[in-house]
Formats: sequence, C-alpha cells, structure tokens
Amino acid sequence: MTTLFTPRPHPRIEMDWNRRRFLGAAAGLAAVLAAAGCSRSDADAGGEGDAGWSFTDDRDNLIELDSPPRTFVTYTGIAGALWDYGLVPVGVFGALTRSPGSTDTSISGNLDFSKTEMVGQLWGQVELEKIAALEPDVVIVPQLRGSALLDEANLDAVKGLSTVLFVETAAGTIDRTVQEIVELAVELGADQDMEAQRKDYDAARARISEVASSLNNSQVLFASADPDTIRVSRSGFPILADLAGLGLAVVDPAAGSSVYVEKLAWEMADHYPADMIFLDDRPSSLQLDTLGTNPAWSNLPAVKAGKIGTWNPEPVLSYAGIARTYNDLADQLLAFSHS
Repeated sequence: MTTLFTPRPHPRIEMDWNRRRFLGAAAGLAAVLAAAGCSRSDADAGGEGDAGWSFTDDRDNLIELDSPPRTFVTYTGIAGALWDYGLVPVGVFGALTRSPGSTDTSISGNLDFSKTEMVGQLWGQVELEKIAALEPDVVIVPQLRGSALLDEANLDAVKGLSTVLFVETAAGTIDRTVQEIVELAVELGADQDMEAQRKDYDAARARISEVASSLNNSQVLFASADPDTIRVSRSGFPILADLAGLGLAVVDPAAGSSVYVEKLAWEMADHYPADMIFLDDRPSSLQLDTLGTNPAWSNLPAVKAGKIGTWNPEPVLSYAGIARTYNDLADQLLAFSHS
C-alpha cells in the first residue's frame, strides 16, 4: 500500500510524529486506510465504531475517549484548514469582527460560516453557554509557541465543558505543521483523497522557489502597521522562515524582544532597505487606504515604485490553504518584477 504522505525530515519542537495513535486494531486500520486515500466505507468494514481513541496533543496531554471525536469547536484558522479536508466544525471562535456587522474572513480560508456557529468573536474569549449547548466531543485550541489562543479564565472554563486538545501552530516549520494538521484531520474522520491537494501544495512551494530565483536577490519586507509604528516582521512567523528557506530574500531583523516583529517609529520606517513591501491584510493592521496619508510611508522607495502587496501572517495550514497563499504571493512577486 502506498501511503499518502511521508513525514518530512524537519524537526518540530515538542512534537513526535509517532506519538499520535488510534487504539485498537480496527481503529488503527481505519487511520492507515484514510491516510492512504481510501474511503471511510473501506475503514468501516473493520468495525471502527467500537474502538477507543487516544491522542497526545502538543502539551503532551494524553487524551482518551471511548470513540474517535466527530464534533469539534476550534479557532477559525484551524477550522479553515480542517474545512479543506471536508470537516465542518460545530462552532468557531477568534477575532472575527472586522467592522460592526461584518465578519473577518482573512484567516478562515474557504470556511462557510453559515455551516457553523460563532462561539466567540473577541480575541482570547468564547461564549461558554454556546459551547455548552453544542456539546462538542473536543475543543481544539491552537497555541503560538506554547501560548494558547484563549485567555486563562476562558480556557479553564472550557476545560470544564469539553475535552481540550492543543495544537501548536508557530513553533515548527510550515511543512511539518501542515503534515500534522493532515494527521489530525484523518483522526477527526476526514475521508478525502488528499493526493491532489498535496501535489498542488508541493507545486506552489516549488513555484515560490522559481520566482525567488528570478528576482536577483530583491529584498522583500513583510510588515504590519499602526498609527505610531511600522512593525517589520521577523522569521519567527513560520511562513517567513519557510519563504526564506525557499530562496526568497526576506528582510529579517536581528533577534529582539519579540520573535515576530521589530517595532520602528515612523521616522525610522526606512531603516531596512526593501525593494518590495508586503502589508499584513488582517484587520489588526492599518491598510493601504489609511497609510496613504502617512508621508513616512508614502516616501518609502517600494511605495513610490508601486511594489506594495499584501500577506497574511496566519495562512490556512492545509495543503490547499498554503497552495493558495503561495500562489498569490508568487503572482504578486512576478507582477512587481515586471513593473
């Protein structure tokens, strides 16, 4: 039998590919069949429904359930990734309000919000009554280098309502994290043949390398902005470390108090020379329509040259999500190189 994916030889902090497992021969067979692209009907022939389930999450918590979880609540970014594998969360949470009356979809990918319930729209918080009513088998909470995307009070309350499963999304490489989201999707019941998505993912990463090699070492700066500072992004963002590894000349400030950004006052906005600038498109950052009135921004060489693009520090961590993100970046880079 040909397996769907082979773990890449990238180290992942606090993770071991072999730690996760189904319990029971039938459930183990189901996981193998799913990973090989077989349908769940093939796996069900083995009697999976009677098997227990065990999973060690990214805080080394051993989670044991009587049967594999099938209903889940999670952060919108994880929901977007699992959606790409055919999984629909019963509830989602995250900073989902872009403006009064509108939902921010910058990190949710193709997730259809009409198919799920919003159980929290403020950063770090959830509506406990809604989660209690949904009775999910698990609540999947992402963490950034060990810090959960729920505040302590909300997290403790959620633990009293459901089983909590932690997923690390920032400590390892993009490639490794994507592979482990695939594994999580299989354990949650994904029954899709993922081979086509995997091929698109590999092709998009190869395309970034090809485009990068054609840019003659043009310096590419990724940033976000607020009224007082421009925040130059560091390779602490896994996507930037990956892009640099694929050959893109990413401006990467020296290590500082934050692994993610170096904050510069606007009068220092030109501290790092850049041929192209990509601006964070999430609502937490100022956007181009606002920055146009800032002379420190308008006078940057890349801005004058019209080589300003957008990027997302929180890409959807699925094969399809990374393929979309990288193809979009490649399109923008090519357009700038020809202008």
